[in-house]
Amino acid sequence: MTQVNWRDFGKHDARAETNHDEAARFDYIVAFFNHLSWNVWPGHRSIYDNVALPKFVKKNKRNPKDRHEVRKLMLKESYFQYWSMMRVFAQANTFEERRIIVEQQLDELVTKCAETPESSLELNPDLEIPEYQSSLDIHWMPGGYTTEFVENDVAGGAMYDMGGLYTSTNGMLGEYNDGAAYAIIDWVYNNFDRLTQPKRILDVGCTVGHNTLPFKEFWPEAEVIGIDIGAPVLRYADRRAKSLGIDVTFSQQNAECTEFEDNSFDLIVSTMFLHETSYKAVHNIIKENHRLLRSGGLMLHVEQPPFSMMNDPFDQLMKDWDTHNNNEPFWGTMHDMDLSDVAMKGGFDKEHIIEAFIPLLTPTKKNKFNVGKGEWFVFGAIKS
Repeated sequence: MTQVNWRDFGKHDARAETNHDEAARFDYIVAFFNHLSWNVWPGHRSIYDNVALPKFVKKNKRNPKDRHEVRKLMLKESYFQYWSMMRVFAQANTFEERRIIVEQQLDELVTKCAETPESSLELNPDLEIPEYQSSLDIHWMPGGYTTEFVENDVAGGAMYDMGGLYTSTNGMLGEYNDGAAYAIIDWVYNNFDRLTQPKRILDVGCTVGHNTLPFKEFWPEAEVIGIDIGAPVLRYADRRAKSLGIDVTFSQQNAECTEFEDNSFDLIVSTMFLHETSYKAVHNIIKENHRLLRSGGLMLHVEQPPFSMMNDPFDQLMKDWDTHNNNEPFWGTMHDMDLSDVAMKGGFDKEHIIEAFIPLLTPTKKNKFNVGKGEWFVFGAIKS
């Protein structure tokens, strides 16, 4: 695997800068992270097939019935224990390095983002932050998306944007980490004739707008709005968008209950957002999507596929690792949910529900893409 140089990609004037020593420390942690993910991780399969599974079958005269039984087995294996410990260390320390870098220049970043020209940012200081976000540092990112360390804080956005997504995926999402959005756009454009020119688009759980901006680039005449509950990520997103010359609106709102009018959007999207909420919130969000969509409008959420689509309990376990170790406690429950049932309870008709795999696209140069090795899972529905 070739290590990408994160400092050469995705540049804009809101991003934190690094000196030689800061970059070197961060590069080391990222390389270690990728080594665990790409080189060490495959060894779990051999441990399971040749050690853990034979022990279980000998004792129980059957195979494990689900990922929970497999997890109990793997927790006894030193290989899994050591990898898990190192993986948590790597994840936490990628963000610790980012925290150190951002903290040293936070005043400058705050000032720069506060001076964003022609800002269309809409913040709500009275918005109640849901417990599923306020009670933990998501992904081990200090303060998560919502904590305000200083007045007009942007630390959450700066830490989130600083190279991590690009390096941890080895460039799979493109230099601006927006590959998921382009995959949605390509699939929608080629499969929904009525949505070739959407007039109003909503990105829920937008964080710093990685996957918000491509919708405005592709449909420049559309009004594009990104919402999130975190003011720090939205202040940063607003400056980032303006520095890249893209005019979208960012608004601090809870996707469970927005301030928008009924039947006011043609397309509602999210990318890897639903699993960071809660069981109740997912139902509320889908119901709210239904309220906001115009007749014929489409919602489409990028997620990991449900466990029901994976036949092997071992594969389910490895996809479920984040639930127990990466400060994403809803991950497993989310991927156990019957999404079609959620959509129908939210008001969508069964025959209009979508659960599909779409091609992974990696943006290279403007409007050019490489088809990646893999697919995105999308869940959505068309409003009658």
